[in-house]
Amino acid sequence: MSARDFDPHISVERITHAKDGDYLIKQIELEHLRKKFETPFKVLAGNGINENDAGRIPGIPSQPFFEYQKFVSNIRSWNALHTILNDKSSSERIQGLDSFFNIKKRMWDSALTTVSLAFPKNPFVAFSAGPDDARKTFPGLDENGYICLLDYIHSASKAFVLCPDVRLEKRDDISPAQYLAFVDQSISILMDRNNKPIFAPLHIDLSKKNLEEVLSHYKSRGYSNIWINFDAKSCHGIYSSRLRTIIHLIDRIMENPDVTLYFSHIKKEILPNIQDDKAPASDILTQFHGADFIGTDREPWHPVRTDWNNDDALRELASKHNFASKEEYLAAHALHKHRIFDPESYYYRNLDHYPQKLPIASSTLLQDNAVNQFLNSALIHAEVERTKESIGEMQSVKKYLKTKAAIRENPELMENIVVQKTQSGLVDFLGNL
Repeated sequence: MSARDFDPHISVERITHAKDGDYLIKQIELEHLRKKFETPFKVLAGNGINENDAGRIPGIPSQPFFEYQKFVSNIRSWNALHTILNDKSSSERIQGLDSFFNIKKRMWDSALTTVSLAFPKNPFVAFSAGPDDARKTFPGLDENGYICLLDYIHSASKAFVLCPDVRLEKRDDISPAQYLAFVDQSISILMDRNNKPIFAPLHIDLSKKNLEEVLSHYKSRGYSNIWINFDAKSCHGIYSSRLRTIIHLIDRIMENPDVTLYFSHIKKEILPNIQDDKAPASDILTQFHGADFIGTDREPWHPVRTDWNNDDALRELASKHNFASKEEYLAAHALHKHRIFDPESYYYRNLDHYPQKLPIASSTLLQDNAVNQFLNSALIHAEVERTKESIGEMQSVKKYLKTKAAIRENPELMENIVVQKTQSGLVDFLGNL
């Protein structure tokens, strides 16, 4: 496939570029829908959400745009996917994949959608996991099963299609050449009888060598739509520097001003601590780092090591974190895991310290992760729209961000966003990799 064969199915018009950063307002048209978006644009979290859930949030667009994300983590998820693709009838397979991606069809039928899928290892290679007395084996996907999966992703994505991603770094089950072949073959299948924009994946943790190789390959194929897989990393510190490097290399290697960027699988907070009632937001900062479309959040996945039914273990955890009792620790843990974005400050705040009245009860937000994530995405969506209006008028990122307490109280965040206009060589940016 040559660059002439790939059609991005997207038209891009630049509107406003901030004077002091990478913040850029564009008008992006999805040609198959004849629908225009002014970007940066925040996509809503769709997993597990139906029309009733969406109806409780004021200000949701009449035709909302949702992302359904999936990170295939434990052996149970891997084998569930294998069973759905290989052992189910056609109708059962669709129902099984709806459940796998947690898609509620009543909402899906009335909304714009996209589906993001990330594999932490090569999905075509068998592996085993678990303790010796209960070890389970994943046999690996076969080509026909994977084609069924891609066909489902394509049909479930009304707005545009995100090619699945596979972790490349620090893996011995996939080489750079195999990774690029995986992307090419996936996109070739997705392009069949297609008029939707297709986005090629780009992992935020790629080494300099692999990043250059992947981007050079994408240029040769004409892949000008790219989704950056944050892999549950925050837009802060080393990763904001890495992201800035990625953007500069995209500009330099791709040599295409119309590259469209979709960021997803973003860690929502910066260095959250169970002892604190707030944490600086990470996800909202992506709009200042070159994102056209801002996708969904994802927290890092770790094997479950805490026995939540073991009182002794919980008391030990409580003592380790300086809580007087396991009950106090559990209450703090629930608040810690279910913070809500505050657009006035750019902090995620504990529900018992949230400064405004929320449209959904705290008890629901503490118990229903899907509704919690959806509300956060809706609050960020509204703030991204306000930001466009403000920066579109003043053309200054710094002036706007100075109104946010999290930025004022964490000055390194401003330093990572506001750009001093100096002449720099590529070597300055590559030092961040």
